Amino acid sequence: MNIRRALIIVSSLAITANLTAAVYADQSSSQSAGSHTFQYVGFRSDGFPVLDSQQQGNFNNDNGGNGNGNLSDGQSSQGNSQGGDQGNLANFASNLSNTFRKGFSLPVGSPAPSPIYCHGTCTTLTGTISLIPVFVGGWSGTDVTTWNSVLGNIVTSLGSGSANSVALAGHVFNTTSLYYTSQGLTPPSLQWVANTTVTDPTVTNVSDSGVATEINTFIAANPAIVPTGTTPVYIYIGAKTTLLTSGFGTSYCGWHSYGLGSGSSVPFIAFQDFTSTYYHTCAAQTSTPNGNVGLDSMASVLVHEVDETLTDPYFSGWLDSSGYESADKCAWIWGPLQKIGSARYDITLGSLNYLIQTNWLENNLVTVSGSGTGKACSIAG
Repeated sequence: MNIRRALIIVSSLAITANLTAAVYADQSSSQSAGSHTFQYVGFRSDGFPVLDSQQQGNFNNDNGGNGNGNLSDGQSSQGNSQGGDQGNLANFASNLSNTFRKGFSLPVGSPAPSPIYCHGTCTTLTGTISLIPVFVGGWSGTDVTTWNSVLGNIVTSLGSGSANSVALAGHVFNTTSLYYTSQGLTPPSLQWVANTTVTDPTVTNVSDSGVATEINTFIAANPAIVPTGTTPVYIYIGAKTTLLTSGFGTSYCGWHSYGLGSGSSVPFIAFQDFTSTYYHTCAAQTSTPNGNVGLDSMASVLVHEVDETLTDPYFSGWLDSSGYESADKCAWIWGPLQKIGSARYDITLGSLNYLIQTNWLENNLVTVSGSGTGKACSIAG
């Protein structure tokens, strides 16, 4: 996103000054809490963009077919925003983008415009990644259990622990595999660290820095939460009683960032449950495959932010020329759609169905899901 064009330089300097290695150092779960708490760096991604009324109308009018580009990623002005000194290249890109939106498409397998590529240190997260939910605000125990189950199933449905590699065929994060193998790296494995801790149950308004504070509070209260030898990614999940005050539901549905610890960095993600106030900005549909609008909608946001955290954890990894990360480039674009009753879904993981946005493939080749907009977007590799 555009904010990253200014932040890439800043974050690259921060990484150079504070990290001796590009990825989070493996950490024993027996280490003290103080060794993996962190200081928020002070900036974040723009976040998963909100859904506008035109995009939602396009989705609702879809006949349940393959969903080819039926929801755009909000980049229609990207080409036009370039300065005059960009010349014919910018005009070509803008015209090509407009052509896609008039119903034309590029052949599947052809090069997509606006490719993604490595920046700076080309940093990605490797090894075994522990995704650790941090439930903040007025959560009920039943809801915490449900969210652990439905979100955790996304990560663990194809395996558990170190066996759950994103390289597995059909894995919802398989779309990130080429970002690793193209650099001679082994794709990571993921695991969900379910827990029932509720942090700060009376809090209501939470700022960006407040997200980091709540996660640090959770870490201090759960010093042995990180499984031995794994890299933690903390996931702030606010209750309906809370609000992410920097723009939840008005400018984003979720975002990711990182903090600096003692000799290492700590990636984290933020999103929240929501009421009907935000149905039309963070939910593509109100009839959902698992019967919970907020949860099903945030499942897609979770995948978006995890994809970006894996491939661009410190804003010096995989980006396109405008600063868009892999999932940004496919926001609100789905895979082939199916239905359960009136609810749409595009992927089945374990016994559950999800409507999950697609992710951009590193090879920059137009896919079936992305052909209508000339994008390399795929649901599962």
